[in-house]
Amino acid sequence: MNLFVSAINAFLIVGVAFLIWRREEHAIRILFWPALTLKLLGGIALGLIYQEYYHSGDTFYFFDLAKARTDIFSHDPAGYFNLPWREAEGEWKGSARSIFFVNIIAIVNVLTDHNYWITSLWFSFVSFLGSLYLFKSVIRFFPDARPAAALAFLFFPSVVFWSSGVIKESLGLTALLVISGLYLKGMMRQRPGVIEFIFAAFSLWIVWNLKYYWMAVFLPVVVTSLAVHFTSIKLKIPSRWKLLFWWTLFLVLCLSVSLIHPNFYPERLLQVVIENNRAFTAISAPADVIRYDGLDANWASMIWNSPWALVSGLFRPFLWEAQTSLQWFVSVENLLLLALCLSSLTHVKDFIRAQNRLITLSVIVYVLLLCIFLALSTPNLGSLARYKVGFLPFLIFLITYKNRLASAIASLPVIKGLKKWFV
Repeated sequence: MNLFVSAINAFLIVGVAFLIWRREEHAIRILFWPALTLKLLGGIALGLIYQEYYHSGDTFYFFDLAKARTDIFSHDPAGYFNLPWREAEGEWKGSARSIFFVNIIAIVNVLTDHNYWITSLWFSFVSFLGSLYLFKSVIRFFPDARPAAALAFLFFPSVVFWSSGVIKESLGLTALLVISGLYLKGMMRQRPGVIEFIFAAFSLWIVWNLKYYWMAVFLPVVVTSLAVHFTSIKLKIPSRWKLLFWWTLFLVLCLSVSLIHPNFYPERLLQVVIENNRAFTAISAPADVIRYDGLDANWASMIWNSPWALVSGLFRPFLWEAQTSLQWFVSVENLLLLALCLSSLTHVKDFIRAQNRLITLSVIVYVLLLCIFLALSTPNLGSLARYKVGFLPFLIFLITYKNRLASAIASLPVIKGLKKWFV
């Protein structure tokens, strides 16, 4: 029976994918199946690595808990809908995000008959659709950005891997990319359709319940840019005043966001960072920990340690710090990111003069703030490699778009050969 259900699910995924593929233009079609295949394999690979390499992990823990909830649905559908979605007693107390995610898995399990690997394929497929949506939005307004957007949102290994399968980041990043597509349309003065607004509202609900701290950085950034953009058009604010206006409004919105979640209250935020930092440090191997200089719950200490947090969050582990095959892989990626970041600095003047510099500013501020926050509160390099998927695709796009080094790498014979093989 399970084999039959698996075959039906595989047929549904391929069938829906084929219907979507048929509607796309040629430039999208040639990337569609390679990107989808990598995403589906990424979800399977994630499960295998947690199963064979780590021998445990929250992906299987959450799935097993979801199975129990799906069983309740099978025997008592009315009782299932009485189960809590955000709060529960006992072991779940204080784990609202985990409860929310487990309930989503349980719903998918109804379709997949408790098959982890088929459930993983559905999560990966949905994640692919979110990535494809933002990719199409970007190249619609910036046709010359197709290579950078394809790498950032569809093919970069860490992004594909950590946004696939049965993990929170899979759905969280999907929702974030959908909201980003709506934001981009707003900045380009295109009116989104009703369906897009509905999907964006649903996505906001998803990402807030799974990764609220992403939204705590993302929303002030994009709302500030949209407000400054449209206010400047209406009031004809000179360009030289836009950045000052942007930063003033951004600070006001940040103070507002600090009041909407207990962990972001000004008196609580720094203490939360320290508590998380110490908890991760206590359970991590010494070689995997980011060490800070007297990190404490005050702004002076946070600011002092922020540069090292930024460097560690973006580029560590370095090559000489890698001890396992997975760390070697991540460190090679980080070396590439470092080279691309340094080479992209030659385009600072282009950013200052660019017509759409508010969009670029949004990406820069979001990446920097989220990276620093994550590195300070999550000093484990292994965990950080996963968590930074919340900003990594945006960073990759930022540093590869119109980057001469990226163009030179893309022109190498081996890369051209891979491109021909994939597309």
